[in-house]
Amino acid sequence: MPLRVAGGADGAAGRRARRPEVMAVQRTDTVIIGAGQAGLAMSHCLARRGIAHVVLERGRVAQRWRTERWDSLRLLSPNWMSRLPGWSYRGNDPDGFMTAAEFARYLEDYARASRAPVVEGTAVHSVRRTPRGYRVETSRGGWETRTVVIATGHCDVPAIPPLGRHLPDAIKQITPADYRNPTLLPNGGVLIVGASATGVQLAEEIRSSGRSVMISAGRHIRLPRLYRGKDIWWWLERIGVLDVAADMVTDVRRCRAEPSFQLVGSPERRTLNLAVLQAAGVRIVGRTVGAEGPVLV
Repeated sequence: MPLRVAGGADGAAGRRARRPEVMAVQRTDTVIIGAGQAGLAMSHCLARRGIAHVVLERGRVAQRWRTERWDSLRLLSPNWMSRLPGWSYRGNDPDGFMTAAEFARYLEDYARASRAPVVEGTAVHSVRRTPRGYRVETSRGGWETRTVVIATGHCDVPAIPPLGRHLPDAIKQITPADYRNPTLLPNGGVLIVGASATGVQLAEEIRSSGRSVMISAGRHIRLPRLYRGKDIWWWLERIGVLDVAADMVTDVRRCRAEPSFQLVGSPERRTLNLAVLQAAGVRIVGRTVGAEGPVLV
């Protein structure tokens, strides 16, 4: 816990002088960085095995779901698929799709039920190896630990093509983490680079607002939302696709490079793909390979 050093009396004003706060170094077996679904699931598993640990979170539980998602976003998987160690969806709409805010509450409930030792408002500045394990420096002092679990998410850094550095300043560039809704975009047409789930969803939403929209499409996987009355994830689970482990494939790198699905989380379970976008007036162009000033190649 932080140690506060009391200041001496101020002879002139009769008040205590403020001195720098001294933060004690804390120790635990494991430090988990990030209180999203991965960090909380790891915390549950460690607690079940009696391993002392702490979960450090720069903001609140599920911080990215609160601040880095667009307004209309819903999960791509139906609610019945929301399953974590010792926890599952408990609502009355198993075939629906949670909003970002609903999923944040879902994770909050999980953290509370698991009694996860989350320390919120604690940004991790550095992690370095020591003779006894690791030293983790945070905005609220240091931690010494034997192991560190980095659970900050695999999509925490936007993948911005190098060509973005060469576009004129007059062209506004944003990533999905910064996008909220079409009303906050500058006037004019919109080009979306990337045609997997996020790209097609934003293209549809922005086009529906009356704007001119183009989408640059490379590799993607097109799937129906429903097949024979069942959600596509029901079929993928039943045929064993979700159970394939790394040691069961011949080329792990190739599998990890596979593009994501074109899907939309919708209460109506609509199918969304390039054909639907084209019918709505979205212009589809090829894979983006470069830029010459304001001209995309």
